[in-house]
Amino acid sequence: MAKRMEINSRLTKPLYIAVSSGGAFDEEDGVDKKRSKLLPSLTGWYMNQMNNHEVATKCVSTGILAAVGDVCAQVLGDYMANGNILANGLDKIRIIAFFFDGSLCTGPLLHYVYKLYEHVYPINGGDDGKNKSGSLKKSGSLKRAFVHVLFDNYVMVVAYISLMMLSTALVEGRYKSIPHEFKFDLIPNIKASYKASALGLMWLQLISFYWLPINLRVLAVNFIDIIWVVVMSFVTHLHRH
Repeated sequence: MAKRMEINSRLTKPLYIAVSSGGAFDEEDGVDKKRSKLLPSLTGWYMNQMNNHEVATKCVSTGILAAVGDVCAQVLGDYMANGNILANGLDKIRIIAFFFDGSLCTGPLLHYVYKLYEHVYPINGGDDGKNKSGSLKKSGSLKRAFVHVLFDNYVMVVAYISLMMLSTALVEGRYKSIPHEFKFDLIPNIKASYKASALGLMWLQLISFYWLPINLRVLAVNFIDIIWVVVMSFVTHLHRH
């Protein structure tokens, strides 16, 4: 437990220092010092937003990173189809659609689902992860984190994919094709997600769930899910056009 608390302290201490200092730059310290203070300033600002507007901050972060994932998917799709990068330019409606899904669908869902996981089956075992001697139940905490991640990647992912397909189709104006997509593309999309998770994404998520406090897990998963969005966006749009 002490080791995890020490790591969490290392993660969060510079964030709160940045918040208390306002992230201000001393112009006389030079460009290098400004750059060295940029990350604490940004992370401090983000943590401040999390403290004051937790759900909204998570939703906007999810939307932005989902949009980044779709841009990567478009670049990959163009390169595989034409041998060129963005020969036809970016499809801006697609990017907006993924931002919409991330900020208004997936983001809120992740926030409340992760809190539910922790309420029903807390990673630290419900008593701060300690046994009677005060030592960390390392194997128990890891097992609980694994259950969270396994359920998220192989059960809840059906809801994530269904919402993604529905919301992006609506924003892209392809609502007439929704029944066809769910009939023929939902299962292939789920299989693609399962493969991406097994090949690495769920193990990265396991690390983040085990080491990070609950309020930072959505952000960590958002960064991991840039790869997931690339896969899902690419597979979803194979037949959509």
